Amino acid sequence: MLFQRTWGAETEPVTTNLEQSETPTAVQRREERNPTNWIATIRFRDGTEIPCSVKDVSKSGARICVGASQELPPVFMLRIIGRDFLCLVRIAWRRGDFVGVRIERVGKVPPPSATSAPTAPAIDPPANPATPGEVEGGGIGVRSRKRGISSF
Repeated sequence: MLFQRTWGAETEPVTTNLEQSETPTAVQRREERNPTNWIATIRFRDGTEIPCSVKDVSKSGARICVGASQELPPVFMLRIIGRDFLCLVRIAWRRGDFVGVRIERVGKVPPPSATSAPTAPAIDPPANPATPGEVEGGGIGVRSRKRGISSF
């Protein structure tokens, strides 16, 4: 939109900020970044883990936030809490508290072993046993399909 400013006998066209099409210079990326705020841990080879957060991800990398004073090796494991992802990553850049990493390998965190899972409680027999020839549920000699509360 043009306006005219008048000073004495002269008129001068003035443009507003709406007309000026300033396109911000975007950094060229191979893949689109998706903003996140995932909680994660960085795991070193010696088993030490430190907390961090994942600020954005793409198919090939991520931007994580960890203290600027924290020393990091060039390659480490990144575990995404609550999503069961475990990634082998390599540092691409570092600026202050932010670290850009390239994802080299992705895996799933293994589920807990079956031996540590809680077992279902045993079902107590009924207080009033059935008379001979009568079996509760499925008929004579056939167990009922009714089960206790599932452990799932």
